[in-house]
Formats: sequence, C-alpha cells, structure tokens
Amino acid sequence: MPLQSSDTVAWFDVWAAGEAINAICIRTQREGIAPRLGESVLDLACGTGLVTIPAKQHVGLAGKVTGIDIISGMLDVARQKTSDMGLDITYVEHDITDLNELQLGKFDVITCASALLLLLLQEPLRAIEHWTSLLAPNGRLLVDVMIERNVLAPVILTKVRPNVGRELGWNGGWVESEDWLRQLFIDAGLVVEEVYNSEVYETRDYNIEDRPQLFEKAVANPMFRVFGEPAVRDKAKEIFVKEFRGRAGKDGVVRKEVRFYMGIARKDNKE
Repeated sequence: MPLQSSDTVAWFDVWAAGEAINAICIRTQREGIAPRLGESVLDLACGTGLVTIPAKQHVGLAGKVTGIDIISGMLDVARQKTSDMGLDITYVEHDITDLNELQLGKFDVITCASALLLLLLQEPLRAIEHWTSLLAPNGRLLVDVMIERNVLAPVILTKVRPNVGRELGWNGGWVESEDWLRQLFIDAGLVVEEVYNSEVYETRDYNIEDRPQLFEKAVANPMFRVFGEPAVRDKAKEIFVKEFRGRAGKDGVVRKEVRFYMGIARKDNKE
C-alpha cells in the first residue's frame, strides 16, 4: 500500500499540522471524552504520537498508554518525542486490524484518530468488532473520519482509478453521513454515545484554473503517487480535471472544508 513508503513519515507530520489534526483528533481535550487519571489507553494508527502523548499526560503515572502503528518510521518519531518529554509509553509495530497475537489485555479507552485510517481499511466493521473485543466493560472507542469535502483529491482519484487500472488503497465509499458511522458502531455491538459533525476548522477555495496544479500536488503525495506514473499520468490528469470541473459551482470554485465525523461509542458494561 502507498502508506508504507518511508517518506510518508515526514509527509504525515506536515499534513497533520496543516489540517489542524493536532487540535481535533478525537477531541481528546474535550471534557468527558479525554482519558482519565489512571485509565489504560490503546491508540491505534498512532503515527508520530499526536494523540498518544496527550493521552499519557491525561492518565498520569498510574495509567498505561500503548500506541500501535505499522510504519516503523512513524514509531521512531513517536518514541523520540516521548523520550524527550520523559514519558512512559509502549509503542508496537503491528497491523492494527489483527492484534490477537500481542495479548494486549483490555483497555478503558481505544482511539483511532488518524482521520484517514477507517477509509483505508477494506473491512472497517471487522476491524471495529476486533477493537471492541479489546475494550474493558464500559470502555470507550473514539474515532474520527474525514468528510468527503475534506478529501477532495482522494475522492476525485476514486473516479480516476477504474479508468487507469491503478489501485487507490482507499475505501471511502461507505462514509456518506454521520448515520454510516453510527450504524458501524451499532453493527459492532457498541452503545453509541455520540456521533456528530465537527465544526469547520478551515476552508479552502480552489478555482477551475487550479486543476492541473492540484493534480500535480496530489500525485506528489506518497498515497497517490501511482497516478503520476508515466504510463497513466496523462489520462489520469485528464479525468481528474474533468471530475474537478463537475464539482465546481457556478462561480467556478470548489470549496474544501476541514471537518470530520466524530464518533464516541461504549462497550456494554454487562460484558
């Protein structure tokens, strides 16, 4: 998958800062949602520790925090940050869709705050069912998912993909509304606490004239580089430009909104 490339590590921190991810991933600072003193937290797709480290600051010395990511370079950065801050966090390099062999035990809070992660999973329900099995009774699962208007280039490249024979590694077709995320929780056997649209953190307007430059910027991203391969670049760009035009308003502008579906669900305390 494109996310395994080494230069993704540097790209991720730049992207995260640019998209205000540090401020809004799972709203970990929000009262009633943040991990509490002494709790155990599992941060899935922890990346460079953007949520993992604040979680440890919330749970204190008595709490336990584990971060898991499949990209070793991300974990190297997270470990260095953690060491520099004098914190004690366990980081594990592993596929987050199947954690059974790690024998992690149960957690009070599980976060998946990459914003991209659920869209990249081919079977999001199966993954959430698996994560639910790692929750302690009354444990909380906190996730966020980008809305379509926040992932403009990937959504357009979804339309490009079947015409150029390249894989996107992106499974965003199921994310159509808050109700889709709510139903995903229900189907996984969780009690839904809250699913909602976040506030709009930023807006960006793109003019029709920007289309070629946006394509070039997209294919420079490690996630979408396959569309910039010489054998498909020209055709992919042609389709991208056409799809972009179809999304523009009468003023020739496409507006991107940095906004997320936020979800909080709980495992029944009877289990």
